[in-house]
Amino acid sequence: MKPAEQVKVLVVEDDPFFTRILQKRLSAEGYQVFAAADGRAGMKAIVQHEPDLVISDWMMPEVDGLELCQSVKTGLREAAPYFILLTAKGEINDKLLALDTGADDYLVKPCDQVELIARVRAGIRVVSLTQSLRRTVADLRSGSAPDAPAGTAAAWCDRCHRVERAPGEWVAIEEVLGQALGRPVVPGACPECRAAGGNASRAA
Repeated sequence: MKPAEQVKVLVVEDDPFFTRILQKRLSAEGYQVFAAADGRAGMKAIVQHEPDLVISDWMMPEVDGLELCQSVKTGLREAAPYFILLTAKGEINDKLLALDTGADDYLVKPCDQVELIARVRAGIRVVSLTQSLRRTVADLRSGSAPDAPAGTAAAWCDRCHRVERAPGEWVAIEEVLGQALGRPVVPGACPECRAAGGNASRAA
């Protein structure tokens, strides 16, 4: 998981008093904290700081939190930050709208500070795992194994057909190939084997 001092959190809130409270609480966790007073400034701050997580109020002038979330999630796609939306709207339809728009989490104001920090920590874990997975997939596609010295061969078990992706981490070869190809891998027979009347098989 990414160290707290490397985590960037952006607070988008038009209430300066609440902003200061959040900044103080998040800074105490060790995070780098930035603030924006409305959705328009929030967009600029996201481009400038590239935060890992955004905490945004829903009801704001000009560009509200829902519009900000939709714009960020649509524009940045996989690179978009984890998005927590705060609002006084507590109806289930409002929550569903927020989540359908792309928000990763939703809290009704006034929210408990302990719960908010717990949600932030959970979001950071999701971000860290997602970033780690992307690096692993990129390494596999480039032909290099993570945590392995350059030029070191990857170990392969000829009994169970698993591959040592990292030291002590053995995974099914189908998983490695699936990540490298970007799609699931299933057993089958190649054209040559089918022509020869053979069937692809896997040792148990």
